[in-house]
Amino acid sequence: MSYSSDLSRQLRHKKSVTSFLHREELIPQESPTTPDFEVKVPPHPQKYPNHQGHKGSVFGGICNRTACSRAHATFYNRGTYGYYCAEDAIGINRYSGKSALCIVVDHDLTHEEMNAHYRTMMEEGRR
Repeated sequence: MSYSSDLSRQLRHKKSVTSFLHREELIPQESPTTPDFEVKVPPHPQKYPNHQGHKGSVFGGICNRTACSRAHATFYNRGTYGYYCAEDAIGINRYSGKSALCIVVDHDLTHEEMNAHYRTMMEEGRR
């Protein structure tokens, strides 16, 4: 289905074929925000967006991007305080300017480490 026909259905308040097919009775949807791993550090209070569950809040967990449900989020976004999968992090960094927004990390960051990364990003932007 093309973007324009889907947009036109939304404007006319009609359900699209895809929304009809994804009803719970026809295709059961698993919740990608339910972790099957230990949460060591709670999400940062300024994390954006504030997803329910642990999406984007756990190193190695589910990507923070709303439209993504890939696991193995090993990149940390210094601006949103969230963890992203490699594909989305590379896409974000493509348009981030002089310094990369997403950096590779190897463990769950503490809030102090997150704040330090944010300050470093701001200093890099001033140069």
